Amino acid sequence: MHMDSNSRGTGTRWRGLLLKDSKPICDVQSFALPFPLPPQLMIEKFETETLCPLTVLPVFEILPLGANPARLDEWRKFLNYLATYRKVAYVNISGWELLINPPDLALVSSKQKVVVSYRRRSVSMPGSLYAPTEPRESIMRTGTFYAPIDRKDCMIRSGNQYVPTEPRETAICTVSPNAPVAAPGMYERKRSSFAQTHPSYLETLGQSHASWLFGALAELIDNARDAQASRLDISIDEEFLESAEANVPVLSVKDNGTGMTHSDIMRMVSFGHGKPDKDDESLIGRFGVGFKTGAMRIGKDAVVFTQTAESRTIAFLSRSFNEDKEEVDIPVITYRCKGKWMDFDLEVHTRGEAESRLQAVKQFSPFNEYSIGSKFAAFGNQPGTVICIYNLDRWGSNYSLEWETIDSEQKRKRDIWIRSRRVRMRMAQMTTKVPLDYSLHSYLEVMFLEPRMKIYVQGTLVKTRRLHKSLSNTRVFKGMLMGKKVELTLGFNQAERENGNCGIFLYWHGRLIEAYRRVGAMLHTADVGRGVIGVIDVTDIMRLGDGGVGVLNNKQGFQDIEEYVKLIEWLGTQADQYWDEHYDRLLVGKKDENAVYTPDFSWVQCNRCLKWRMLEAGANEKDLPDDWFCYMPPFRGSCMQPESEMEPGVVTVAATRNYGGANGGSNEKDEMEMSTTACNSTLSSKEQSDASLESDDNAKSKQIKPPILRRLKRGPVQVSKSRQQQPMKKLCRSG
Repeated sequence: MHMDSNSRGTGTRWRGLLLKDSKPICDVQSFALPFPLPPQLMIEKFETETLCPLTVLPVFEILPLGANPARLDEWRKFLNYLATYRKVAYVNISGWELLINPPDLALVSSKQKVVVSYRRRSVSMPGSLYAPTEPRESIMRTGTFYAPIDRKDCMIRSGNQYVPTEPRETAICTVSPNAPVAAPGMYERKRSSFAQTHPSYLETLGQSHASWLFGALAELIDNARDAQASRLDISIDEEFLESAEANVPVLSVKDNGTGMTHSDIMRMVSFGHGKPDKDDESLIGRFGVGFKTGAMRIGKDAVVFTQTAESRTIAFLSRSFNEDKEEVDIPVITYRCKGKWMDFDLEVHTRGEAESRLQAVKQFSPFNEYSIGSKFAAFGNQPGTVICIYNLDRWGSNYSLEWETIDSEQKRKRDIWIRSRRVRMRMAQMTTKVPLDYSLHSYLEVMFLEPRMKIYVQGTLVKTRRLHKSLSNTRVFKGMLMGKKVELTLGFNQAERENGNCGIFLYWHGRLIEAYRRVGAMLHTADVGRGVIGVIDVTDIMRLGDGGVGVLNNKQGFQDIEEYVKLIEWLGTQADQYWDEHYDRLLVGKKDENAVYTPDFSWVQCNRCLKWRMLEAGANEKDLPDDWFCYMPPFRGSCMQPESEMEPGVVTVAATRNYGGANGGSNEKDEMEMSTTACNSTLSSKEQSDASLESDDNAKSKQIKPPILRRLKRGPVQVSKSRQQQPMKKLCRSG
């Protein structure tokens, strides 16, 4: 509430909010109050005008406040209801009854003021149903007064209209002997504790990722990962937008995670929430702003479709819808599901509210009742979520994103790029060849430390990789920093050497936060460290004592805190030590300029169980199909087998799988069939068919039994005298 002196009248100016069923109608004000009013006036019921002694009661006036078109329209509809049905709206406050009079129907408008009669609460007397009282001090008595109310006793919303409800008998008021009486100044210092959120704030939210568009998209991917999704589809396709009378590109991010209930999605669309009590390493989302900042950076409007076993919910976060409003309005519609039966969830909103919100979605988005149904149908009976963003961010006359259209006939990799192809600003970086900065495929390949989600971009699979296990000349450095364990993996990457890149990849909660962070001598010259890549998980070191974390809320950097500064110093020391040990072998001399450094190990991920399998020496994961399963060569195993891991200090120099066992290979075919059968128990009919064909082919060809897996333990490297003067390639994994 706000009260101040005003030249109009001898009273004070009062500003408040008029509500019905806890829903706002309009902000109102008055310039001549006979007594203080609270900041909110709640309409309790409606009476017919003929039952109310309006002509004998004192009055004051209220009029609408503000320029919010939606609320002014509600005010007009409210007055139109009073005038059409000749109703009086009742408001009860401490010791008083306010009666909002019906205006003249011909004068109803969004700016029309109304007369409010007032009186003390009193007990009804026989023969005098409404006995007027003086608006001064009077004796209050105990009792409850009931009055019959006709069929038009209450106003509810149905779509865009106010309609009456069924008749009932209602208590007008209950008066207690100790009922408080409003005293001067009683409400003067009470103010609303909730701040107004203007629609322009939605654009401000998007600026959290102003420097890098993929950072915004990463927020939506994080939500899918937190929802335990095993598959994520990112695509841009066209949908018809009626307001634009044209097809517009729509970015879709669809996952098969747990979905969201009404309370979950209300938490997601709210502007922040309480800080978690502890740092949960299984979740990336923490700050309560990821969806809003990400969606509003990618485009102006976003529609969320989410499904659980018992509900389906639509949420609409839109700058277009809120363009002419003074407060952000986020329509949320929830349906209850009982088998194939589905209806509005009337526990979270009325039918009229749900219909009105659904109409807003259909009017301002590319989705009507048919396309909405198809979005939910795509989930089948499984939970999941799809976020559709349109009115995408622009780059001049084009869009900031560039993409290849989905064409099922073409099997080549289709990507989504940042149109500018700019690289991000990093200390001491000289190269402009950083595909991770502008290619979505390249970014998603290394976005997660331990990828557990199959990601498709424009219908093509992203071949994710565990960066720390795809390097050559790998060494692991371990240490203690501020009482916490740290572990850094350093190695050499051929592609990064060719592009002139190097640096440390810092992961938090298993998600990439900083890439190519140059440390130590890398900061002083572009040649030092070229091709050297480091990988470290900083979750523990960035966990602060007060339950907070040292990560920025856009998850694209770290706070400037003591832990981060000391970590960078330690990383520089280890990187310099690694460079000193490997410098001659990697970069010096013309003989090494054309050398190709292959990873120490090759890995492939099963498309079914999502476990990582180590390949035989000499095998290349690039030669394998996108849809690779454990039963396929070169692994030829089962999804039930534990995930492959390497022992520290061991390097594979030759590796194949031995099927001979104790019988010296006599049961090779039987063991292959048993392994394939075990894997097929988790596969689809098509995959089982492929497995059967693979097994038959192996039986017919009768290939030579592969040799036994051999490993070379750590130890001194023996070289001939003729090679003692040449640079030596390490065969053991030290550290």
